[in-house]
Amino acid sequence: MNDTTRHDTGEASKGSLAELVAETPALTFSQSFPPGTCVKILLLAGLLVWLNFWQLRIMARTWIEDPNWSHGFLIPLFSIYFLYSRRNELFLARRRICLWGLALLLFGIIWTIAGVYIYQTVWRGYWISHLGIILTIMGLVLYTGGPKVLRVVWLPIVYLIFMMPLPGTTYAQIALPLQNLAAMASGAVLKLSGVEIVVKASELTLVSVSGVTRHLTVAEACSGVRLLVAFMALGVAMAYLDDKPIWQRVTLVLMGVPIAVACNVLRVVITSTAYVQDKPEFGKDFMHSFTGMLMLIPALLMLWGLSWLLQSLFVADDDEEQDADDKGLPNDAREGSAHTGGARI
Repeated sequence: MNDTTRHDTGEASKGSLAELVAETPALTFSQSFPPGTCVKILLLAGLLVWLNFWQLRIMARTWIEDPNWSHGFLIPLFSIYFLYSRRNELFLARRRICLWGLALLLFGIIWTIAGVYIYQTVWRGYWISHLGIILTIMGLVLYTGGPKVLRVVWLPIVYLIFMMPLPGTTYAQIALPLQNLAAMASGAVLKLSGVEIVVKASELTLVSVSGVTRHLTVAEACSGVRLLVAFMALGVAMAYLDDKPIWQRVTLVLMGVPIAVACNVLRVVITSTAYVQDKPEFGKDFMHSFTGMLMLIPALLMLWGLSWLLQSLFVADDDEEQDADDKGLPNDAREGSAHTGGARI
């Protein structure tokens, strides 16, 4: 009889909690952001764009002229979608004025000015000054919205870093070791396939099936930096949108690096095979670029496969925790849980 009472009480408590959650009204955009607030946000956003228009123009020119950064146009759209995906949390976040935001805003402005000075004297690139845009936005959000709002929107803001082009010298310093790695790895794969090949730094010397000696070079455009940046950005997006533990999200982001490197090696192997088969036209111009785009397919499949594997491990951990909890219960409690979800009646 006591067991029945406890069970009914527990069910009543659960029912009361469920009814309480169900009765909580969901805020709409107009309720959370009345017209006056929207006008202020638009004015502040317009002021921010006006102050940083010279930087945005530099970035846009790079996105248009340099194919390595053509994805820059898409990054702000991803950030907007991230905000949309967390709109309910944003609507419910309690807003207040936070004076620490003014300090961060001022720091962002100083950072931008310092970045321009560094560009003129030390480092030929505006990347450091571009970072001031992120600091300024975060400071503005913190000042006008408070810490709880910033906690919701900080990653969509930081995500904008993927649209900021690196200086040419820094890009080359990253690309060079990746070029050598791609040449060395692809050379090893071709040797396993029976191809006579010699690898020196980023240069490949191979013998085709007809006996012709061909010299290839893994150029900077084939280093894989473009894939690396793109899949780091994609990994962050997948980690942010999926409801996973933090270690799984970090793993998903970090694995974007070896996946991008592996796909670039595969691209070099395919291009080199065209020369081995005496069909160099398949390794030049359009076909070469098309092969690079084609590598997006296996890279996406590997990322999605990794995400599925991590999700499966997460579910398995939950099952193990449930089994451990059941082992700590008396026999009658476990039986009652199995039959009724509570104590046995």
